[in-house]
Amino acid sequence: MNALKQIERQLSESVAARAHDDATGLLGAPATTQRPLLRRRPVQFALAGVLGAALLVVGLTNLGGAPGATPAAAAALERLARIAGSGPSLVPGPGEYLYVRSVSDYPAVIEGGRGQTPCVSYAVDHRQVWIAADGSGLLRESTGPTTFPSAADQEHCQAVAPKLASASGTSNLWFAAGCFELGPTNDMGSLSTDPGTLLEQMRRLDGGPDTPGEDFVHVGDFLRETDASPELRAALYRAAALIPGVQLLGTVQDHFGRHGLGVALTTDGVRHELIFNGQTAALMGEQSTGSTPESNSWAVYLNSSVVDNQPYPSPVRLNPPCNAGAGHVQNVPGGSVETGLPAGQADGFAPQPANP
Repeated sequence: MNALKQIERQLSESVAARAHDDATGLLGAPATTQRPLLRRRPVQFALAGVLGAALLVVGLTNLGGAPGATPAAAAALERLARIAGSGPSLVPGPGEYLYVRSVSDYPAVIEGGRGQTPCVSYAVDHRQVWIAADGSGLLRESTGPTTFPSAADQEHCQAVAPKLASASGTSNLWFAAGCFELGPTNDMGSLSTDPGTLLEQMRRLDGGPDTPGEDFVHVGDFLRETDASPELRAALYRAAALIPGVQLLGTVQDHFGRHGLGVALTTDGVRHELIFNGQTAALMGEQSTGSTPESNSWAVYLNSSVVDNQPYPSPVRLNPPCNAGAGHVQNVPGGSVETGLPAGQADGFAPQPANP
């Protein structure tokens, strides 16, 4: 795991744990956390208006020859693919940044020891990311106070993790060139636009078990905070149509009440949803819902665009660049920075004190 992946894990997962361990705003990781799958609760079905004449019966199969998505879901995903393929590009050029702003609430899960019920807590995370074409950029997150599914859960968490903090905080992480990955791979241009081949590539790059549920997760992973071209985004929707069990929800609401087109897959009693803008085909939200507190979560994507500046400059020079993702992390005023490794230093995640 390279330094970025470990930093991302600290922010995307351990920020929700709210265990402050230094004055810069970086937060300590819980013992275990749930992988951010898809988000929250079910919503009402409504087919009229969004699909229109696009609800054609499309016969698609997955890689093994078994039925893929339902015909209605396949038709809707094909419609989204056609929109995405002709849509604006999110690939930043020289001097530009891919900018994504999102809000999410994922569970942080801390194990209480053998045989004990885990501690589950939540904290709303406001996330902004600026990613340049050369792999430099900024990850900025502001986390709200800790909340719990119930008063009993709060009491249990105080016993299991008495140092669990409830204060909010903001973290800035600046990256030198080559240190920031544009999604699960830095080379999105190498991915196939053939849907079946793309599913195989996502399994290899993103990891996880070879299951429909994992394939559905991969689709979201390669859509959010990535510079996938319009052609590749279209292929991602067509790849989703090959996944067995994917169903059409019709018009649904994301956690902010915005209407979009929803598709879902239920695995192990948890329903995972992807919600798309029916006019632009942009990913606008994710939700999951299940019978346990740790299976409920949500995310909304408020802005995905190419911009020409990053408004929060690093307090120090961002050099040297990273080589093959190998970086050196140090604390600085207002956050942390990752730059290339000093000469002779082995790859590793080793935060250093800020220079005086």
